Amino acid sequence: MKIGSFLDSHLSVLFMFIPIFINVNSKTGRQNADAAFEALEKAGVEIGPKHLTQSAEEAEKLLRECVIAKDKIVIVAGGDGALSMAANILAGSETAMAALPMGTGNTFARSIEMPLDLTDAAAAIATGKIIQVDVGRVNDRVFLNSVTLGISGDIVENLDGETKARLGLLSWPACIIPILWGHHALHLKISSNGKSFHLRTHQLIISNGRYLAGPIEAAPDASLQDSCLRVFALGNDWRSLLKSTFLWVIGRHNSWKETHYFTAKKLCVESRKKVIDADVDGELCESTPLELEVQTGVLHVLAAQKFGSDN
Repeated sequence: MKIGSFLDSHLSVLFMFIPIFINVNSKTGRQNADAAFEALEKAGVEIGPKHLTQSAEEAEKLLRECVIAKDKIVIVAGGDGALSMAANILAGSETAMAALPMGTGNTFARSIEMPLDLTDAAAAIATGKIIQVDVGRVNDRVFLNSVTLGISGDIVENLDGETKARLGLLSWPACIIPILWGHHALHLKISSNGKSFHLRTHQLIISNGRYLAGPIEAAPDASLQDSCLRVFALGNDWRSLLKSTFLWVIGRHNSWKETHYFTAKKLCVESRKKVIDADVDGELCESTPLELEVQTGVLHVLAAQKFGSDN
């Protein structure tokens, strides 16, 4: 449903200004706030109030107030971390999230086919449609894109914001070589679909939606509306790590038995040797054991009008 038609069908609701959230504690937020406001206003999106937040706690409090006030749409300008934080508050409510991409990978924005250029994204928001998408839940936290264990967690722990801002997507490969040198494979137990198996791997990935790390896909046929999580592993030794990563990049990892690729609605991941921190949408915020499930259609999102047109 387009914003215009949405308004026409809800004449009883006073809906003239859309709240916008920007984390000005991040360098990108500080630098691009004015450009974001200008792009939205030029596209005909009336914004306000403008929440320039200093912390996740402040943003969460204000988002809860939007839910209580039954705001129809809120705009969250930022990267995947900001959108994931907002989804934790908005999932299960009637308030829709409009994503204005201002991050490094912008994985979720790609999944809803939102343009990555600010001007084009603002135009897409002005003409967008409200859809319902799945989210994942890990323990008590919602995630939009993925939960990973292994090398990715070490990268997140060692990657600083300045490097990400300077190198963008190239910051990940720049950081990975010294981490790979000293990384030890994880020993995991995975339970799902009525079965359990033990797994030795350098990287476990549980994905919701098509895109996983910027433009890299979890699976070509994955979507935010298919009611399942994609689970796969990358390598139990250096040879298989290199091969499975290459197959993943070219989209053929789901056909190689050593990736243990499968889909699930629920699963449990336990570490056999030690507690392991999990990367949840780019943040180390959960630890093993992990209870994961997909929650179907619980998040309302303003997607680009073209979303789903090729499906």
